[in-house]
Amino acid sequence: MSVSNTRSGRLAFISAILLTWLATATCTAMIYRPSEGRFKDTFVLWHKGQFYLFSMYTPDTDANFRNVWLATSSDGVHWKHVGPVIKDAPFNIWAMSVHRAGDRFIMNHGSFTDPGVQNVIRFWESTDLVHWTFMGHEADLLPDARWYSPKSRLDCMSVVPVVENGRTKYYGFATGPGGFLESEDGIHWSGMPQPRVEWGSVPRPPTPPDEGGFEVGGCHEIRGKYYLVGGWFNYMGATGYGVYTLIGDTPRGPFRPDAAAYRLCGNSTRWVSLWARFCRTDADLLVNGYMYSGYTYETGETWLPPLKTAVVDSGGHLRLGYWKGNDALKGTPVKFELSACRQVYPNKANRECTCNVVAERLDFQAQPERNSIIRTDVPTTVGVLDTTFDFDRGVVVEGTIQTTCRDRRLVAPSIGFYLQEKADAGTAIMLHSYGRTEIGRMTIGDRVDFLPEDIIGPGCAAPAGILPHANHSFRLLIRKNMFELYLDDMLVQTFNTTHAPGNIGMTPERIGFITQNGQGLFGNLKVWSMNLDEQD
Repeated sequence: MSVSNTRSGRLAFISAILLTWLATATCTAMIYRPSEGRFKDTFVLWHKGQFYLFSMYTPDTDANFRNVWLATSSDGVHWKHVGPVIKDAPFNIWAMSVHRAGDRFIMNHGSFTDPGVQNVIRFWESTDLVHWTFMGHEADLLPDARWYSPKSRLDCMSVVPVVENGRTKYYGFATGPGGFLESEDGIHWSGMPQPRVEWGSVPRPPTPPDEGGFEVGGCHEIRGKYYLVGGWFNYMGATGYGVYTLIGDTPRGPFRPDAAAYRLCGNSTRWVSLWARFCRTDADLLVNGYMYSGYTYETGETWLPPLKTAVVDSGGHLRLGYWKGNDALKGTPVKFELSACRQVYPNKANRECTCNVVAERLDFQAQPERNSIIRTDVPTTVGVLDTTFDFDRGVVVEGTIQTTCRDRRLVAPSIGFYLQEKADAGTAIMLHSYGRTEIGRMTIGDRVDFLPEDIIGPGCAAPAGILPHANHSFRLLIRKNMFELYLDDMLVQTFNTTHAPGNIGMTPERIGFITQNGQGLFGNLKVWSMNLDEQD
């Protein structure tokens, strides 16, 4: 990459940006968005006991992103609006990242040299993460013409400091074919040939050559390995946006797809949950992304979902776990009666498909069991709690689930959750005991019809189905039309109830439970209203 080593002539028009408070209230919820306008491509940094959330931002609904939004939080859950800390820049500001270099913080972000040509990274500096100074066009980073087309994509760099020979060296991982960089000081960068990727049996992403392999979300060293995560769409059998994991022994590669846990998060028939970016605190390595309440980025609103814990299991696979800091979401316990669980399917008397309360837990029977079934013929029982919860405010539901059957050799039972959106339809989350999780639209009439919109199976980092005959814990977080499910504290999926392009999914009316082809047990059920109180 061609980079000037001088910092003279730095633009002064924005050298002393004043902190603008658009709102003094704390926005506290399961997920966060600005008080007005639109943001996307979030990045969370932790520094001296405080979280800083940066994102590209526009005060309007158009795509003219020329601002940087900031929100802060002392606990990573309750966010306070700060507002735009870079405002009305004379160029587009797209996805960004922030890293420490000496006594300064350096922000880099993607931008354009010509309309539609996203081929430059621009830099800002700050000493307090609030007031930012543009480092001048002499610091602009362009594709290195020795190896790459000048108009090839270069966008947003994740910076990884590495100690080599007693000195800290910085490696940059950016989106684009020329997106591998190095620096001696974290400020001045030079381009490098692409690190080698050994794809093996995993297909390459369907990205155009001038885009590079992935949209890079982040890279981080964990236990001596380098985990590179990136996203793309129309890949691995789904039209939605997914995030995938490659692992290298060194920051220079070679990197290899982690085939056993390749899909880290996201992906479906639509764009719902995007990006994965690392955030190191004193105690945890966290991951943040962003999500949509609609079908794609063109519909609905953009939100920050709860932070996740980066979990590397004994096999070296990166997965996303429940972060205990999110317990701060639990507010007032909500009382309800298990006896208020009303069976909605079958809606006629049926002695083989029943919903009962036994030993302070829900006992669903879906009989007769079958060892060879088709989707429209599987025995199914669905029940909903008639208790009304404030899903607009948000609720946290926890408990245990178990699915079993009488013929344990030949039958595969399933269990799940039902978010009822109207009397005869809603969103179902089905955990199958044959290594598969499905989420989609369920309609209930004379029969149950289920259309999967997301499938989690082999090759996914998320739990693929459920182990039969064993007790599992779950956490279900619901706010408005968005939800997250964790099984045994591992993320299953971040999703919403939008089922068609151009529409925004409905906020659920009630929560329910599902069992197919056997017995389902739901125990230790607890519900909390989400804590929306302001911070001290």
